[in-house]
Amino acid sequence: MKDKEPQIPSKRDLEKWEIINHDLLDWLYSGVTGKMQIKGHNIIHEWSDYLDNQLCLEIGCGHGHHVQFSKPNKKHYLGLDINFKFLSEFIKRHSNYPLILGDAYKLPFKSNSIPCAISVYNLEHLKHLKNSLIEVQRVLKPDGSFFAAVPAEGGLIYGLGRELTSKPYMEKKYGIDYDAIVKYEHCNSFLEIKKALTIHFEIKKIRYIPFSFLPTYHLNAFVCFNMKNNKLNN
Repeated sequence: MKDKEPQIPSKRDLEKWEIINHDLLDWLYSGVTGKMQIKGHNIIHEWSDYLDNQLCLEIGCGHGHHVQFSKPNKKHYLGLDINFKFLSEFIKRHSNYPLILGDAYKLPFKSNSIPCAISVYNLEHLKHLKNSLIEVQRVLKPDGSFFAAVPAEGGLIYGLGRELTSKPYMEKKYGIDYDAIVKYEHCNSFLEIKKALTIHFEIKKIRYIPFSFLPTYHLNAFVCFNMKNNKLNN
């Protein structure tokens, strides 16, 4: 899987995006979309809860939405993000959770040291997805768990939902080319992410949101993966 350069929006839109993307993170947790996103957090927490007495690393913790909606044990949670502003906001909202400023492409941990890692609505943003997954695989223990939730980018329902909600909202409120921003931000589609995960991890379970009884990304908005490290098989 080759790393790819995302399409670049205009300089004006990028400058605006740097200012407003913090607001969008919170807005996306409102309404119907928000309920589905929260469901993804709940599923990830449900899967990882049995590891509550072990360290669980969240890669791309952002403002702390996983903590907000799932309330993991503070003693065994560690949040990591490369964006200092996001971590600062996290601290304001949720005190006493341990956080670290770090790079998903070069995780600041020893090999075979992390029992559990999670990533919630983050993998779609990684321009060098393969490099990040290799790093997750490196730091996880040989029998470690990796849980991830991603949008069904490229699917029919997800695309329709964007056309009816976030696109008109963002374009009307901020006057930006939202399609260009999305192509820049969501540089990995669902199928690309699934293919990459299959290479580096053993997928144990897949849950679709909101229609778990319809196991296709085209008819759902978000997808959760329950995985085991397969480094021993490589």
